[in-house]
Amino acid sequence: MNDHMPIELVYQDTANIDAADLSSGEKDLKEYLGLMNKVVESGLYDEPESSINLSSDETFKKSLLTKIKEERNSGLKYVVVVGIGGSNLGTMALYRALRGRLDVFLHAGDPKMIFVDTVSPPLTNQVIDFIENQVEEPEEILVNMISKSGETTETITNFEIVYNALKKKFGDRANDRLVFTTDRGSKLWNIAEEKKLKLLEIPQKVGGRYSVLSASGLFPLGLANFNIEGFWDGASEMVKRCLNYETYENPALVSAIISASHYQKGIIIDNNFFFNPELKSVGKWYAQLMSESIGRERNLRGEKVNIGITPVVSIGSTDLHSMAQLYLGGRRDKLTQFIYASQKDNAPRVPEELFMPGLVEDIEGKSVSDIMDAIYHGIKIAYIKNGLPFSEIVMHKISESTLGQYMQLKMMETMYLARLLGVNAFDQPKVEDYKRETREILKKL
Repeated sequence: MNDHMPIELVYQDTANIDAADLSSGEKDLKEYLGLMNKVVESGLYDEPESSINLSSDETFKKSLLTKIKEERNSGLKYVVVVGIGGSNLGTMALYRALRGRLDVFLHAGDPKMIFVDTVSPPLTNQVIDFIENQVEEPEEILVNMISKSGETTETITNFEIVYNALKKKFGDRANDRLVFTTDRGSKLWNIAEEKKLKLLEIPQKVGGRYSVLSASGLFPLGLANFNIEGFWDGASEMVKRCLNYETYENPALVSAIISASHYQKGIIIDNNFFFNPELKSVGKWYAQLMSESIGRERNLRGEKVNIGITPVVSIGSTDLHSMAQLYLGGRRDKLTQFIYASQKDNAPRVPEELFMPGLVEDIEGKSVSDIMDAIYHGIKIAYIKNGLPFSEIVMHKISESTLGQYMQLKMMETMYLARLLGVNAFDQPKVEDYKRETREILKKL
């Protein structure tokens, strides 16, 4: 299957959306579409929407590829990513989607990635123990600390502990195994520059949850031998599709209109149903994107509205055995999007002669992909018969290109959805509430 096949949004006859709704949404977004096109035409990073330029910015791409080449060495075994939220979730999502659950046992020639996100004593102790007992030479490890603001409590805490373990083991040689990714001019940037440490820049206007295609998301993946140009290629093609003024040719526009229309009808839960378990972390990435971009106390006019759509991540077929009763028989407050790549290539087959025949009928000789296809189509038919709205993202295959397409689609869809709902997709003022209280508590400890 061609890795560069476009992913498809399928919604006709299942999303309970009509031509009038689509036409109305198109009219509401026409001016904003004009702005988005101007952002791309400028090629600059002057607007909050500027993340859509990352995949076509040849200067940035060449610079990042050069930096990856400089830092990647034949002895590199481990890439430690210290970050949280937008500085971590996108990288983790892409890594786990393409390397799977058994990465530690497979992909022998590729560096392994270790994600240190929240402040968890067991996790931190495991990382310290790993550095002390598994890392033999400094060239085997690289620590990439990522913080857009440069002042994230969890990230700074974890970094200082990880660095202390490296320093104890390797002395001053530890400093060469550090790369910091942050905003130019942040406190972190200035301190790292004073200490003559290595730095990568996130464009100031590119928010953390929109930064997966920047150095924040792709530098560590490049070190781990991913084809990061594939992510950019897929995203770049999706940007073109999602700037189209013709609604039916613009999947981000259509998906945003579907979500906004159902929200106005009281459907406030967005169920993202991934039928490939390796995409679970992609769901976590999207949950942050949706929650931080759409959840708002006030609208663009400053009026108190308390708008929000709650994202849910479901995994097929696992969650059919735990959640299907709720989804099919419970409250009708959910809009579902199924995401599925059938992954037919090299799918294992059930033997023709079963060791325990008679337990399940009609599985002999069928591939795992065939069986999942049957389950997937079965749940779609059940949704249709129960009158439940849904759309589909058909990915054909999970690859750098299709993941780049999917993530770019969802980021642009989120921008359109926020505009339809009349809120700012790029700030997150309420997140500061817990950060402020945390700082006050730490002063008293």
